[in-house]
Amino acid sequence: MAIPTGSVGLNIDPSATGLASARRLAQLADTAELDFVGVQDHVYHPDFLDTWTLITSLAMSTRHVTFMTNVANTALRPPAQLIKAASTLSILSAGRVALGVGAGAAPSAIAAYGGPQYSPAQATDAFEEALQVMKAMNDPAQTSVRSDGKYHSIRGAHPGPFPAEPVPIMVGSYGPRMLRITGRLGDGWLPTNSYAPPARIPELQRAIDEAAVTSGRDPRAVQRIYNVMGTITDGGSPVFEGQNLVGPPGFWVDTLNRYREELGFDSFLFWPVNADSEAQAAVFADKVAPSVRVPHPQGVQR
Repeated sequence: MAIPTGSVGLNIDPSATGLASARRLAQLADTAELDFVGVQDHVYHPDFLDTWTLITSLAMSTRHVTFMTNVANTALRPPAQLIKAASTLSILSAGRVALGVGAGAAPSAIAAYGGPQYSPAQATDAFEEALQVMKAMNDPAQTSVRSDGKYHSIRGAHPGPFPAEPVPIMVGSYGPRMLRITGRLGDGWLPTNSYAPPARIPELQRAIDEAAVTSGRDPRAVQRIYNVMGTITDGGSPVFEGQNLVGPPGFWVDTLNRYREELGFDSFLFWPVNADSEAQAAVFADKVAPSVRVPHPQGVQR
């Protein structure tokens, strides 16, 4: 497993002007023994570097931390090629890759970049087909993959090479159909507090669990990772700015541990906002992560 249960991670923006900072943040995550780094994938953003190229560069300059797309846009990244890229980077990095995927949340920007401009229903249909293709191409037992979908057609593709363990495929999802797809096919769930606030989480978790059980899966097979946006302060009273957490380290520790116990999340990715990312990351690594991270069994890849 690229991201063990009980992990803590850090967001890194793929901004071209922030490349030096991205490299320092990756090194901080690596040396501070954080478990993973998440990098958003908005290829159509003119200020953003290509996410796959960036995480490949960062993975080659680190030794321990796992890199995860948060999340890769399947409307612009064909699924067979996407899982091939993830498997390749997993081989190159000794298994330090997790693949976060989503249907794409900016249809006009996707269309402007040469992709399809789907309706919400079409985007969900296309994503389900893409996820099925990726799961098949990620299976070492498969020697030839065929899929005659409406949006993704695979005609006898030969998957491989395979890393030592299949790349986990996490899903960013919020709507009812996407949650059901997550429960049936996903290896993990990647919501963000700004889109799925804590008050909504129980109903969303139930939807995933019910879909997993209906399809014959153990709901525990779906890892739950919460993207938590906010700011760690030096002191003062904690507040919620919208859905973002704002407060001192102790408040963050208490809140994330409560989210684990009450909301069913096992891992967390810290996404600093409205403050210096490097300073925030250092405080998170030093004063929050050690009290939130669950020690991993000896021999488990970090």
